[in-house]
Amino acid sequence: MIGFLIWCAAILLPVLFRTGGYKRKPLDAPPGPDWVPTDERFVDPTSGETLAVWFHPKSGERAYVRTR
Repeated sequence: MIGFLIWCAAILLPVLFRTGGYKRKPLDAPPGPDWVPTDERFVDPTSGETLAVWFHPKSGERAYVRTR
């Protein structure tokens, strides 16, 4: 029973306390010189804006930039 509770906590705690993810605010310009644009584009369902995805190869982080 204790093992099951630990397993459940290991699954639920990261979900409850996660940060980041898609819900970051979109940027108006690319984040910096080390960032690489991807071919990904999508429409943000909340704002209706088209966003481009930029990738930072060293950290693996993704940023969302408004397209004009």
